[in-house]
Amino acid sequence: MATFPQGFDAISKRCNTGERRVLNALKRNLEDDYCVWHNVPLGPKRRQPDFVILNPRRGVLLLEVKDWKHSTLRAANPDSVELETARGRVTEANPLRQARDYAIELASVMQRDPGLVNGNGLHRGKLIFPYGWGVVFSGIKHVNVESTDFEDIFPATKIMLQDDLADEVAAAAFQERLWQMFSAPFACNLTLPQRDRIRWHLFPEIRINQPVLEFNGAANASIELPDLMQVMDLQQEQLARSIGDGHRVIHGVAGSGKTMILVYRAEQLARTALATKPVLVLCFNKALAGRLENILRARGVDERVVVKHFHGWCTDLVKTYHLQLPEVDDADPYQRQAVAVCRAIDEGSVPGGQYTAILIDEGHDFENAWLSVTAKMVDSASESLLVLYDDTQAIYKASRRRTSFSSLGIKAVGRTNVLKINYRNTAEVLLLAMRVAGGVMHADEATEDTVPSLLPKSGGRRGPLPSLIEASSAREEADRIALAINEVITAGTSINDIAVFCRSRTQMRPIEQALKREGIAFESMPKYFKGFDWSQDSVKIVTLHSCKGLEFPVAFVAGLQALPAKNEPEEDELRLLYVGMTRATDKLFLSTSGESSVVTRVKTAMRELESGLKATMKSELRRAA
Repeated sequence: MATFPQGFDAISKRCNTGERRVLNALKRNLEDDYCVWHNVPLGPKRRQPDFVILNPRRGVLLLEVKDWKHSTLRAANPDSVELETARGRVTEANPLRQARDYAIELASVMQRDPGLVNGNGLHRGKLIFPYGWGVVFSGIKHVNVESTDFEDIFPATKIMLQDDLADEVAAAAFQERLWQMFSAPFACNLTLPQRDRIRWHLFPEIRINQPVLEFNGAANASIELPDLMQVMDLQQEQLARSIGDGHRVIHGVAGSGKTMILVYRAEQLARTALATKPVLVLCFNKALAGRLENILRARGVDERVVVKHFHGWCTDLVKTYHLQLPEVDDADPYQRQAVAVCRAIDEGSVPGGQYTAILIDEGHDFENAWLSVTAKMVDSASESLLVLYDDTQAIYKASRRRTSFSSLGIKAVGRTNVLKINYRNTAEVLLLAMRVAGGVMHADEATEDTVPSLLPKSGGRRGPLPSLIEASSAREEADRIALAINEVITAGTSINDIAVFCRSRTQMRPIEQALKREGIAFESMPKYFKGFDWSQDSVKIVTLHSCKGLEFPVAFVAGLQALPAKNEPEEDELRLLYVGMTRATDKLFLSTSGESSVVTRVKTAMRELESGLKATMKSELRRAA
């Protein structure tokens, strides 16, 4: 059966009668390497054909569906059709012309992507896959149009009729009818990256960190080329499109695309009628909250979607409802606010159900009480709660004392998904991070209601080996970090794609001074951090605790000699280091100005990784010889 990323049942509920006939025929007659989308905004101009079909051996086909009756057709020409309706005679656009225009517009966009065109030979500059368009008249039979001029406007090779959708039609015959709709059919065999490049162009909404761009149709108009790290894979897209109301939990390893899914879901919710209740996006740290808000605003999502870090949300509630802060032993003001908010929601002095939906990123950082009260703040009419979770990245002790989700009021049994593939990091970065983390990384299966520990699987992307900078002092270490940053900028990396992570704010100061001496713009996380200006061109300097949920093409993890921190268990510090290392999407630099047990682990892991890769390369060379 074909893959329906939006979910077959969900599509069926939205279809009209004619579209449902087509949907069932596609399900019945297409194999599982076909992908089918229904009524999805398409391309830069967000066109909406009724069906889009993608197959790696066939190409892309756009279908318009009309459930017109032959008796209602009065006149037609290449541009329009006249119909007799209950409202009288009406004129509609010719659906074949519509489908053709959509297909040609999309083809012209993709032809400017070097990864989707032939680079040489007779077909140089032409797409490496065929494309086509057609119309399905689901209410008209072949007998209705025999001996008429119907085919003068709607050629037989560009249409399907009701008879072609019948149960008794063989799958091979059905597919042959579809592929006759291609204007220039030829054999192709798309790779998975090529398939994802096509999806990038077809569906701007499944991209992350990218505003939706308008295409003006000019021949020399610039086009943004795909960054396949920033587009959902098919599993992620299926999951994102199929998320509906009700409580849901997604367990995903670092770099598996959890935040992509959250952004997509928030954008979809923003497009629906939200009445008077907003959508709330919650996370633990300020830097991630600022980054999520920046992404959503860039994608045109307005303030109907509110983005807050948990303690900032608590501050708002304390002020709004004049809550009294309790006396809690050894608690800072933020923790006291959290206690006050949890009590007030539980007691009803802060009313529940204030949000149409709540989406929680990095839910593993939330304490039990926090998750419990956020569930109560979702409107009971939708019960739309989404929690994104990775136990391996739980770096706060209180958040790791998890029993079951149902005990916290999160009813997600039957609506839990797992993402195990890490797409963010190169294989080299991920493998080193896992080797350094050691015993922290272990697989622990669980029921749908409890918390699993997941071992990530590499998405297979390759890159350079991580580098270790060893210095004799904090100043020398900072100077060498600044020099390395200058080098990657000179090599073409944007300054916005670089970050430095430190165990403590104290470690940031010599790095700030070194960057000043080199004339490198930076934003640093001060004690009372308000969030970064993500539109400002600068290197970001962040604590390891605050880098969660972020990612940068080039990342420096500085001051390894400070790990483990005083009175902190080494396992907790290794978990923290794993989080920092897996923020790097392409290049990872580690640095130290001293020795510690963690530095020793890093050096050992790097030697093992380098030795293992050399052995693999030698083995491959022997096989090649």
